[in-house]
Amino acid sequence: MDAISKMSLIELSSHFSALKGEEVCWPRIEKMVSDTAKSWKQSGKAPHELSVMHIWWHTCYELLAPHQIQISALNYRDEYIEIKNIGPAIIDLSGWSLNAGDKGQDFTFAKDTLIYPKEILRIETHPGSALSFESKAPIWNNQGDKAELKDKDGAVISTWLYGDAAHEDVQISQVNFDGLEAKKEGDEFVEIANNGSATIDLTGWQLTGDKGQLFAFHDGALLKPAGIIRIYTNQYHPSTGGHNFESGKALWSNQGGHAAINDYRQQCVSEYHW
Repeated sequence: MDAISKMSLIELSSHFSALKGEEVCWPRIEKMVSDTAKSWKQSGKAPHELSVMHIWWHTCYELLAPHQIQISALNYRDEYIEIKNIGPAIIDLSGWSLNAGDKGQDFTFAKDTLIYPKEILRIETHPGSALSFESKAPIWNNQGDKAELKDKDGAVISTWLYGDAAHEDVQISQVNFDGLEAKKEGDEFVEIANNGSATIDLTGWQLTGDKGQLFAFHDGALLKPAGIIRIYTNQYHPSTGGHNFESGKALWSNQGGHAAINDYRQQCVSEYHW
């Protein structure tokens, strides 16, 4: 990328980083890039041959790629990993790589590998598919492992943890045992926090209590980087994961109790006493 595009990228990045949630949308980004390009043209700093489209293409790629490509699934039993483009731009994955936890367990995307908006690419462990680690032996540890997706410059774009590799980042951060809802206290909840920067796969994990409480996380349940989820007694809140026991009565004693979260091998990850 030339110096003009880099300077434009710096200007755009300062604005882009301030956008949150629904503000990070294609029309906003398009206007931002267009306005910056016009400003550079009018200032005389950009050479005439440097078109608006040239700035647009490079800045959009640099800005969007880290925000829209992510590891979306990992199956250690069937030995594959998937990455997804959550949109809106087509991203060139040339030179990007995946690491399967250990040194030497790497896959590098070939030149001109493109991933389109909403597209999912599956990378198999064993030989025989278009995208493969070409390993005859399993590479994903059944007890737990870490996957990293890096761009062509080696910057980490997405990290995925499961099993014992995720233990130190998962914590029961709160138990709201005294609900405000009369009698049935459906607004009781247990809050689980991710203290790390990786996505954590909670498939097969369980939340248990000292009175026989048991909640099993469904396949594909995730705990986002630096995020929290809540498991309510009998309320549905999508903003915190949408998990609930669907219990018709209160579950957590106001006099004291114990809650624990266990991984899919029933290893205790975090406990909370009150």
